[in-house]
Amino acid sequence: MGKADVQLISQSVLGSDLVQEDCEILSDIVKHKKLAQNEILFDAGTVDASLYILINGKLDILKAIGPDKELSINSLKPGSVIGELSFIDGDAHTMRLKARIDSEVLVLHRDDFEQLAEKNNRVVFNVMKSILRYSHNLQRKMLQENLEMHRMVLNEYTTQY
Repeated sequence: MGKADVQLISQSVLGSDLVQEDCEILSDIVKHKKLAQNEILFDAGTVDASLYILINGKLDILKAIGPDKELSINSLKPGSVIGELSFIDGDAHTMRLKARIDSEVLVLHRDDFEQLAEKNNRVVFNVMKSILRYSHNLQRKMLQENLEMHRMVLNEYTTQY
């Protein structure tokens, strides 16, 4: 699946900072993982040292709010990068990721990535740049949503009194 993986990587969030050659190098070390509907990719509190790229299907980001209760935070579509912060810092995941429908991800294990750093630091640099750009954009989006919610609450409060 080498050529197909190259295209999948290039079309993902990671692909924004990678040239074709970088995608080819990464395609040699990624693995595939299939998820059945409702299968959990990872749970909050777990550490797996992996970066995931959703290549087909749909994953839900969930927060456990009780023994058998979950709050849906967001849904991810193909091309999304998942688990990037835990991949970088080694900390546990903070949310549960569960397949809404049958899905498939590419998996990049940190051990394989670190070995790549010894051989090709340009690719590692470009992957890290993509991850940081993605994280930064996500942070901006969350801040914008927070500000919008703040405005709505303030508006509601000032119109009632």
